[in-house]
Amino acid sequence: MVLFRSIVQKFTRGMAFGAMFLLLPMMFLSTVDVFLRKFFSATVPGAMELSSYMLALFILLGLSYTHQCRSHVRVSFLLDLMPTKFKSIIEILLSILSLGMLLVLVWQGTIIAIEETTVSDMLRIPQNPFRMALTVGCLSFALEIILDIIDHLKVLRN
Repeated sequence: MVLFRSIVQKFTRGMAFGAMFLLLPMMFLSTVDVFLRKFFSATVPGAMELSSYMLALFILLGLSYTHQCRSHVRVSFLLDLMPTKFKSIIEILLSILSLGMLLVLVWQGTIIAIEETTVSDMLRIPQNPFRMALTVGCLSFALEIILDIIDHLKVLRN
């Protein structure tokens, strides 16, 4: 179990680390595009496309890391008033629902990514790698949810 947790967490951190490297080129591209537009009335061709693809990758690859760090927005004032075991039961049920939705996204995302043949309008970039990023991001998130379920089951067992 410790090995599984370690592998999942390293995979999640690796994806987040890769997503971080997309921010700098995206900011640089946007800055150059704004500068050129302001002072020379010109734009970088495809800047909007590239920025949107990089932003999508950044979000999808960083989603599971945000969950791992417990940085998602949560409204838990009612759960905080409940006993620990009841709170764990609710967390397990919500995690199972989340896991189900994520697995459907992985399943359908994989099918759509495999069948995808379209390219972007301006730069003619194939869209299937970006569709596959949804699958990878959701799979990583699902593995993090499984770790949460295991942790809450341990609380119930004690």
